[in-house]
Amino acid sequence: MAVDWRAGARELGTVPNLVTLSRLPLVAGVVLALDSPVRYLLFALIVFSDGVDGWLARRLDQTTELGALLDPALDKLTALVLFAALFPRTDLATAYLVLFFARDAFVVALAPLVPLYGFETSKVRARPPGKVVTNLQFLAMVAMLVPAVLATEALLWALGVASTVAVADYVVFAARELSDRDWVHDRRGIAVSFVGTAVVFAAVVAALLADELAAFLDAVG
Repeated sequence: MAVDWRAGARELGTVPNLVTLSRLPLVAGVVLALDSPVRYLLFALIVFSDGVDGWLARRLDQTTELGALLDPALDKLTALVLFAALFPRTDLATAYLVLFFARDAFVVALAPLVPLYGFETSKVRARPPGKVVTNLQFLAMVAMLVPAVLATEALLWALGVASTVAVADYVVFAARELSDRDWVHDRRGIAVSFVGTAVVFAAVVAALLADELAAFLDAVG
């Protein structure tokens, strides 16, 4: 067991992993400097560290299992902490949390499938619709950092639509991994999955954000 701890410590001390971990004090700095222009520099450094750690791992031949876990974990932690700090500055309804975190909540809900079916959630994280959601989350945080309220609201609605597509894609993907039923390979079955997901999303919006959607459309109309 001691050898495992020493190996873990060595992996933690590699340059790429140290760059990844540098996001923690940078995120704390953004939270503490919300009313200072310094927040823009700190946020830019967060983005830079997120982009350069993987490149360094490949360039220095320091790719590690720990790094493969740290990077996405800190991505999620960064998004959660910054959203919690920045969102109140927009004065938008808390129901908008549904739009921002819908995809992530669904991926977390897939966790019980791992011990039950040996389901590979790593494949889910890498899917293209999920990447679109991640990029929109980043842009929404940039808008909140400014803060640009109307742009934030527009990006949150775009996030809702993108999350609907991503969740439907995950449903079809999971069904294909866990079942050999014909519908998961049939265009009509896939279309029904997408339409069903869209209907559920529309019902959630109608229940939680109908007034906000109407006000947003009036603002941009």
